[in-house]
This record gives sequence, C-alpha cells and structure tokens, in this order.
Amino acid sequence: MSRRPTATPANPYGSRTGARRSGPRPRRATTPPAQVVDDALALPEELRKASGLTVHTLRRLLPHRGANVYADPKTGQVYSPRLNPIGGVCADGYVRISGGRSVRREQYAHRVVYEAVHGSIPAGMEIDHRNTRRADNRVANLQAVTAEQNRALTRARGRVARGDRIRTSKLTEELVRQIRATSGSITGVEWARRLGVDRSSINSARRGDTWRHVKPCPRLRTRHRPGSQKGKRP
Repeated sequence: MSRRPTATPANPYGSRTGARRSGPRPRRATTPPAQVVDDALALPEELRKASGLTVHTLRRLLPHRGANVYADPKTGQVYSPRLNPIGGVCADGYVRISGGRSVRREQYAHRVVYEAVHGSIPAGMEIDHRNTRRADNRVANLQAVTAEQNRALTRARGRVARGDRIRTSKLTEELVRQIRATSGSITGVEWARRLGVDRSSINSARRGDTWRHVKPCPRLRTRHRPGSQKGKRP
C-alpha cells in the first residue's frame, strides 16, 4: 500500500498530482491579537517610531475580536491586525472601516471602539456622540442610549433637518412666506406649476401643516389657547 505524499513547497496540497484536494480548504493560522501587540512592543524604538506607534499607544490598544481589529480608546482610531490605521469619514460624517481581507465586514468605527471597551452593545441600544461630532470616536465621547433617547437628543441639539436644510427640498422659507401671503390671489395649482412641485406640498405649507417654523404660521395663529375664549359656559 503506497503512502500519501506529504506537503512540500513544490506540492503544497500533498496530492499525487500536485492539484488541490477536494473538500474545504484548511484555514490559515492567524496570530492572536495580544501577540501582535507584544511583538510590536518588542520591536526597536526606531521601527516603532517609523510606524507611528509609540509604546503608550500600543499599550492602550484593545482588541475587538468580532471585527478582528484594534481600537485606541483615547483617540478613537481603529487599527488593522497589522496595526495600520484604517477607517475613513463618509458623506454622513461617520467613520467606517471597510471590509477586506483583514476586516470581516464594513462597520461603524464608533461601535467598534465602544465594544472594545465596554463589550457588546445591548439589544435595542444605540451609540450617541456627546459632542455631536460623528467623527470623534473617543470612548469618552460615546454613550449608549435607546433609540427614543437618541431621537430626543438629536431634536434638543437642533440637528433635525427641516425646511430648506433638506437637500431635496424645492421650497425655501422666503417662498413659503410668499405662498402664504398670496393665499387669496394665487391658487395652489398655480404655485405648484411655477415651482414644479405637487399641489399638496403647496397646500400643506400654506395651511401650516409643514414649515411651522416659518413665521407667521396660520396653524399656530388659529390654535385656541386655554382660557382665551371669554364668556364660554363652564
């Protein structure tokens, strides 16, 4: 009975023909995250300075095994398994680390930093930036809140886009004032034709259902306040 050939550089799969064997490919052994930092600390100081990582930075790094990356809680920077800084600011202001051979999938950097310090985010919780700067992922700037709390904080900070701050809006505050001022002379159909919008948008802005922050607002002016009606029977 002939023995199966062992794997060699010329025949890495250990097959008789040199071709790859059928079945799942064995996983490549990876260096444990802690060992990577220990090896970096053992490098000469010149090499560490060339890579931009000081001893203090290396000692601060915390592994995130789910994302296979490292996080610096003090600066909010995320590093790859080879200790290269990764992540970029996207159009919405958040920092994302893109998927690749080292990172398993695209993720938000602030969630990675928070989980590296505090563990998994509880179900139903979201991560809020205290100073409203979405690219500031220092752990001191992150807090776990519920979805309702996050919306309330967004409204309180005035970050809810409304009116002409919405990019797709065709109306402006000045146009809304003109629409309301001409309620008796120009119909909503005519305004809709001029501006290229739906008639319902014109009527809603004119009634004050939308654009309530533009004064004067008919909806607020006609709203009855408690105690404003005199002579009302009890």
